[in-house]
Amino acid sequence: MSRELSSTQIIFTEKQIHQIISKYLGERRAGGWQVIACDRQPASAGLAGFLGDHSRVTLHVKSDGLVKKIRLFVKTMPASNAPKAQFIDTNCYFKREAVALRLAEEMRGAEGPTPWTVRAYLCNERMVVMPDMAAQGYRTLHYCETLSLPHALLAAAALARFHAAFANYTAARTARDQSPYNFLQEYGNIMTEPTFCDSPWLRAAAKLSDNLLKTFSNKFKQYPPNFEQRLAQRYLEACNTLAEHEGTLNVMLHKDMWVNNIMYKYEGDMPTNALLIDFQCLRYGPPAFDLMVFLYLTTEREFRERHEGEIIRHYFTVFSENLDEKTKLGLKVLKYDMEELVRWCEKSRMFGMFMALGIFPYVLMEPLAAQQTFDEAATFLRYCNEDRSGPVLAHCRRDPDYLRRQLHLTEEFVERYLIQNTKTL
Repeated sequence: MSRELSSTQIIFTEKQIHQIISKYLGERRAGGWQVIACDRQPASAGLAGFLGDHSRVTLHVKSDGLVKKIRLFVKTMPASNAPKAQFIDTNCYFKREAVALRLAEEMRGAEGPTPWTVRAYLCNERMVVMPDMAAQGYRTLHYCETLSLPHALLAAAALARFHAAFANYTAARTARDQSPYNFLQEYGNIMTEPTFCDSPWLRAAAKLSDNLLKTFSNKFKQYPPNFEQRLAQRYLEACNTLAEHEGTLNVMLHKDMWVNNIMYKYEGDMPTNALLIDFQCLRYGPPAFDLMVFLYLTTEREFRERHEGEIIRHYFTVFSENLDEKTKLGLKVLKYDMEELVRWCEKSRMFGMFMALGIFPYVLMEPLAAQQTFDEAATFLRYCNEDRSGPVLAHCRRDPDYLRRQLHLTEEFVERYLIQNTKTL
């Protein structure tokens, strides 16, 4: 191994370089190599993702007389926004992803003809390094694009394989240890949620929804008094539904399946496989929570009304096909079947809607504008914990699609969980 790493030491330590190249080349061939160059550039113009700095790195590595290009996607703690770095650390986002990627490797999620995730070369509390899947023909959709039915079915299938792999892992651990495997006993200390609870962030989300509807909705006069307070109560109720529930299946949840976190492979114009990336928002609970978050983050109401049932059925078919026999026996005891999944989808719908409402202001904003708005150290805490209405409403006036997605979903949430709820009281 070469020790001439001066061009890469600002990105990786020598030990990290060795780990990355060993995983890339394989341990048997990792003995003789030399890094001769390193290129680094931002992953995209503007904010590629909210929970870290993202870049593409190419290592030029000489091995066996040949120069190989190792193309990497690298996510690191923010370098110039200390409040944001503290926010990420407090929420254990890098720690959660490290757990997910380590278990995904045990579950072989990146293997086979239809992998459901990417193998990490390096993952710790400050950095994630993985192959740049764009170099392998995978790509994400435009940040504000909604999914076609073929795209949605492939993503639901990847989610189903992820959930099935974890259910199989749980059954295998239970059999090995001769006692029920308890994921939260092992990792519950990093599954806390300082935001999706009664928090300043949640109350700021309610304030934004109130101001959005007050400014742009022709239905606002129909809404009940003390609207912002009632909305905050319902948002909190939604957050409280996401937890481990007794008597049903619980799995690791991705919980952040918007279009930037799903990569597609294509043959011509037809998508053929989907990968789940970015597990920083990892949680634990019934699988339906992931399905509802996915549908509300990536589709619109008319699409859901036409295709939601088909997508849920396809998910359950793929999920069932990927279960081991021991796992199937355990699910029979729980009476976990298609009917149970549909029941849980309805119970988790409120959370799926709020998850989308909570992050739409960030992820649907044009990336350069999002970087200028939400990635400034001076304003980060104010927009996060007090009031983000000003910049969001201003962008709504400039971008009709940004306004439409948020307005329609906020109105749907109010229709389902405030107006109908008020009528039943």
